[in-house]
Amino acid sequence: MLKMISILSTVTIMVMVLFSCNNTIDEVKEIGDTEEKPVKESFNVTYLRSVNGELSSRLISPYVKQYKNGDAIFPDGFLLEMLDSNLNITARLEANFGHVFNESKKMVARDSVVFRNVVNEELFTEELTWQQDSGRVYTDKFVKIKKKDVVILGKGLESNADFSKYVLKNITGEYYFNENELENDSSISE
Repeated sequence: MLKMISILSTVTIMVMVLFSCNNTIDEVKEIGDTEEKPVKESFNVTYLRSVNGELSSRLISPYVKQYKNGDAIFPDGFLLEMLDSNLNITARLEANFGHVFNESKKMVARDSVVFRNVVNEELFTEELTWQQDSGRVYTDKFVKIKKKDVVILGKGLESNADFSKYVLKNITGEYYFNENELENDSSISE
């Protein structure tokens, strides 16, 4: 008898669950379409940016998705080169992912971010923001700066657009090397 009640209860619950689902196929598809779709997708792109008629940066990416609001996403990474008035490269910013926010005029670089300046100083971090209108570059994440004979570790950084002037917010370590040791050592990390 107890077994029969258990079976009837299970069947009743299953019937209730089956009949309580009353969404149409279109309604289900609409729920899945909440993420905004790009209006344009491009491959192997190069964008040139100018300020007051002078070329100031060049962005190269294998793939970009552009959205109705003007935002652009670089899911396969990008290379951003900062240029001086003679079109010389003054800094390079590379990352595995990028998002340009059109309205706030900023670019967020994420995943294996490397920022190099003209004197070959390198910044390594997981996220970096470039405020395009002011030229300010910043992060609150862990950073590693590699110079000729020192590696500096810290958390948080502010810089100008060409990474020639920067301030580390919280230095957590400095490691001095001769030049040969530094080139052969990639083990310094968080």
